[in-house]
Formats: sequence, structure tokens, C-alpha cells
Amino acid sequence: MFGFELAESMTGSWHSFEDPLVDRVVRIQLRLVVDGLRRFARRRAIRVEGTIHAGGLAENGGAGRAVTGEIRWHLLDENRVPYALTFEGDDGDTYHLRGQRDFFVYNAIGSLTTMTASLYDASEREIGRAVVDFEPKMELPALLRSFRPKLFLRRAR
Repeated sequence: MFGFELAESMTGSWHSFEDPLVDRVVRIQLRLVVDGLRRFARRRAIRVEGTIHAGGLAENGGAGRAVTGEIRWHLLDENRVPYALTFEGDDGDTYHLRGQRDFFVYNAIGSLTTMTASLYDASEREIGRAVVDFEPKMELPALLRSFRPKLFLRRAR
């Protein structure tokens, strides 16, 4: 099966509902993997793994924490690209970041480079909100350089 992988980085801020006046840095670095073009055409799902650094939540001494999840490519039919990410916080608990990029024709570049998101704890209680940006002038060249076509071999069943 033919597919591809590429890298994406976003930076922004998040705030906790317990301390809403304090903005904290959030950085997300992802490796996006499409392991079959036909499957992608049907499901429009992209598997992701990488690192998240969320100030006061997932710092790990500055190294950040491992993050996994999925991006759904609904740009053409729903004008949005939802993200669902899961990571372990510095306290050992599981957290989720769910957000989306919305596409607006009147602001095509601006809308696709910004993702609004909510953060949830393990019991699915919303604990904060985030806004992260993909800076096209800096990140687009790196994204394009990271693109790698891949041949994924099917496993015997």
C-alpha cells in the first residue's frame, strides 16, 4: 500500500480553568502517517504521534510528553480538520486535546493555520482551552521537506 508521512509543528498558548488569567506555552510536534491512500480516501484519517509541551501540565523537564492520536481530513466536505490527541501529564494522568482547524474562504490561510482546542482530563472533564498556530513562513518549508512517500507492506492474516 502506498502512503506518506510528514511532520507538523504548532505553537501557541493554553489556559487552565483553575487559573484562567495565566496563559501558558503549548508546543505540539507531530509526525503524520497515512498508511494507505485508498484507506485515507475512505476514512480520511491520519495517524499521528509526536511530542506535546504544555506549560504546567506536560513539561517533563522541558522535553515534553509523548502524544498520539488522529487527524480527520474533512476539509472539502465539512470545512474543518479535527484533531484528537492523547498524552500523559507530568502527574501521570491521561489527558486529551481535541480541537480543529476551520476553513473559511474569506480567510483561507489564516483559518487553516490556527487551531482552537479544549483540554480534557481522564474523566473527560474539560480543564482548559488552547489556541495554536502553524506559522506558514517558518513551518511550511519544513513541512514540505518532511514529506516522505512510503510503501507499507500488508501483514499476513
